[in-house]
Amino acid sequence: MNLLRGVGRMLLGGFFIANGVKAVRDPGPFVEAAQPLADRVVPLVQGALPPEVSAYVPQDTKTLVRVNGVAQVLGGLGMATGISSKGGGTLAALSMLPHVVAAKEAGADAATSRSLLVRNLALLGAALVVSQDTRGKPSLLWKANATRVQLSRDAERAKKSLAKDASHVAELTMKDFKRLKREAQLQAKAARKSIEGALP
Repeated sequence: MNLLRGVGRMLLGGFFIANGVKAVRDPGPFVEAAQPLADRVVPLVQGALPPEVSAYVPQDTKTLVRVNGVAQVLGGLGMATGISSKGGGTLAALSMLPHVVAAKEAGADAATSRSLLVRNLALLGAALVVSQDTRGKPSLLWKANATRVQLSRDAERAKKSLAKDASHVAELTMKDFKRLKREAQLQAKAARKSIEGALP
């Protein structure tokens, strides 16, 4: 199972590395599809960030394509090498968002655009799965939930044990009370007999 997981991560990471290198070396083919998205998103990002930070947001679409390509390469390397598969999967998933939004290629017919959109969604989904991969180990959420269930069971067991012990103590106390009462009655009876025997 670990071998299959590793091979799957390598194959998926290889795609992101190849695609990212292509975008970094020759961003031209991606610019036309990315331009409308860049025109809408860049002003929003610049408006949301403080002025000293927004000045560093690139406005040139070629630069944005290259930045996205670098993110794909880093994400692909993280997944393929397994050094940081969760971080790489997250980075790769983020790098796929512009591709999903700008799935309509210039001059492509509806069937080709739909096919690209489905492929990009599948790659986004695969990257998201890798970003949550725990390599066969339970996640922190699972561990927290299992601990909560175990503590709840332990508390219920302790509650039942305490109730049983309290019932046992109550029974012992009742028995002791009856025994002491019986002993007191016997002593009172013996004292009465000795008093009656002493009287003339």
